[in-house]
Amino acid sequence: MKLNYRDKVILGIVLAIAIVIAGYFALIKPKNEQIKNDNEKLDSLEVTEKDYKQRIAQIDPLKTTINEIVTDTNKITSNFVEKDKIDNPVLLDRYMQKFAVDNEVRLTSLAVGDMTESPLPFYYMEGKDIGSGLRALADINGDYQAEVDKKNAEADQLSARAIPNAITSQYGIEFKCTKENLWKFMDAIADYDKTVIINSVSYTRAKDEDDTKQPAEGQNNNDDSENQRIEPEDEIEGKMIISLYSVYDLPQVKVDEVQ
Repeated sequence: MKLNYRDKVILGIVLAIAIVIAGYFALIKPKNEQIKNDNEKLDSLEVTEKDYKQRIAQIDPLKTTINEIVTDTNKITSNFVEKDKIDNPVLLDRYMQKFAVDNEVRLTSLAVGDMTESPLPFYYMEGKDIGSGLRALADINGDYQAEVDKKNAEADQLSARAIPNAITSQYGIEFKCTKENLWKFMDAIADYDKTVIINSVSYTRAKDEDDTKQPAEGQNNNDDSENQRIEPEDEIEGKMIISLYSVYDLPQVKVDEVQ
C-alpha cells in the first residue's frame, strides 16, 4: 500500500502522539506518583520535625523546673537529722553526746531504740470555738465568722493535710546535773536547727549518799513548793526521752544527660 504525503503526515502525527502517550505512562506518570508520595512523606516529616522542635524547646525549662524542685526539696530535708550520722546506736550516742558535754550534763544510763518509721504530726494551736451559737445570732453581716475563719486558717489547713511519715530514732537517757544546766541542755536541743524533739523529761533533787530524807506522802518530787523547791544551782537527777527525725535526700537529677 502506497501512502501519499498527507497520509504520511497523519501517520507521523499519530505515531508521535502514541510515543508521547506511551512515554507518559511508562516514565512520567510513575515519576509523578513518586513525587506525590514524596510530598506526602515530606509533609509527615515536617509535622514530626515541628513536634520534635517543640519538645526540644521544652527541655531547658523542664531542666530548670526539675533543678528548682530538687533544690527546694533539699532545703526542707536539710532540717532533718542526716540518717547516716545516727544509723546505729554508737553513731546516735556520739551525735547526742555534744549536747551533754557542752552543757555539763552527766549521763548515767542510756537506752537507744532501733530506727522506725513513724508519723510526724504538724504542730499548730487548736483553739476551742466558744460561743459559736451566740456569734451566729449576732453575725448579721458574716464579719464575725470571717474573723474566726481567718484566725483558724492555718490550723484548718494543717489539720486537713495527710500526716507524713519520717524515720525516727529514740534516745533515752538518765542524767545528773544542776537544774540550771538541765535548762541549758533543753534550750540547746530546742534551738538546734535539726528535727530533734524532747518527748518527755522528769527530774528530782539528787540524793547524797547519806541523804535518807524521803518526800512527804503525796508530794511530787518535781513540786517547786517551799519545802521541795529546787534552786538553779541544786544537783538533780532525772530521765529524758528524745526523738530524732530523718528523711532521705532527693538526689540531683542528671538533667544534662537527657537528650
